[in-house]
Amino acid sequence: MNTIHQFAAITKNLSGVSANLVDLAFNYKEIAPRTDLDVAHIDLLVAQAQAMIDAAEGLKAIAYEPTEGGD
Repeated sequence: MNTIHQFAAITKNLSGVSANLVDLAFNYKEIAPRTDLDVAHIDLLVAQAQAMIDAAEGLKAIAYEPTEGGD
């Protein structure tokens, strides 16, 4: 199975997320302080990132067991 395209797409998306985090850090340091709403969004982002880490780690535990008769 060739999964390189899926990993490339994930890496591209994560690169965009990383760039946005750098932009936010600059904004909070140089433009304006965080608001309570910003902190709530950051907490949500952290929770979503942790869920993605857990899902990625879980990929290592998936056993190859094709479903009979399934496509």
